[in-house]
Amino acid sequence: MSARADSEGGLPPKGAGPGGAGPRRTPLRAKPRPRSSSGAVAVWLIALLIALVATIQLRSQAEVERSLQQADPATLAFSIDQLHRSNDSLEAQIAALKQTQSMLQAGGGSAADQELKSEADQLRMLEGLVPVHGPGIVMTLDASGLTALDMQDAINNLAAGGGEAMAVNGHRIVVGVDIEQSESGVTIDGSPVPPPWSFAVIGDPTRLAETADLMTQQLRGDRRVHQATYSVEPDLVIRAVVTEKPYVYGS
Repeated sequence: MSARADSEGGLPPKGAGPGGAGPRRTPLRAKPRPRSSSGAVAVWLIALLIALVATIQLRSQAEVERSLQQADPATLAFSIDQLHRSNDSLEAQIAALKQTQSMLQAGGGSAADQELKSEADQLRMLEGLVPVHGPGIVMTLDASGLTALDMQDAINNLAAGGGEAMAVNGHRIVVGVDIEQSESGVTIDGSPVPPPWSFAVIGDPTRLAETADLMTQQLRGDRRVHQATYSVEPDLVIRAVVTEKPYVYGS
């Protein structure tokens, strides 16, 4: 991934009453030490990630197939290429997660603890809870009449084109962030985001540049578009983070 996140004892029992036998002592036994559960937690987490990646793969393929039914030839070729790349990437992730799971099941507690910490750091980055930096691109789009659907399409294309971390006009984009159309324009989690839009995307710079080049070429053919450009950045910094929301339990 290109993005990197900046002894016990006891009293003997009382003796028998008067005239009875002498006091009997029960040997003390050390309480068994509780086994560390970190290994089991790490294995469970890896299994959960495998299931999640597989689900994402199936859903992504289904969504793309539905979108291709009315696509023009150029968009069709681009989407098919992105689908193949995404499937290859997801299959590689599944294989790596299964290998890690097997390693943790056979390894000791220290290896499980280290892997668990690494996975936790990775999840915090994917959830947008920490700043990140790495190679990527910055794409600028300025047009009249832009809608929430336009922004979502651009985000989806850049994510499929190798984007691992993203922000739009200083707003971190992760799964679950609300992008909506309001009377005043497009909003991200309720905050207005007027054009021009600046997409800061960290990931494979070669794939992202290819994706951004195709996107800007198509956008320049739209009469609404005033500007559609991009630049490749060797070390792009995304400082925007998503505020962690507390869990709310129903009564």
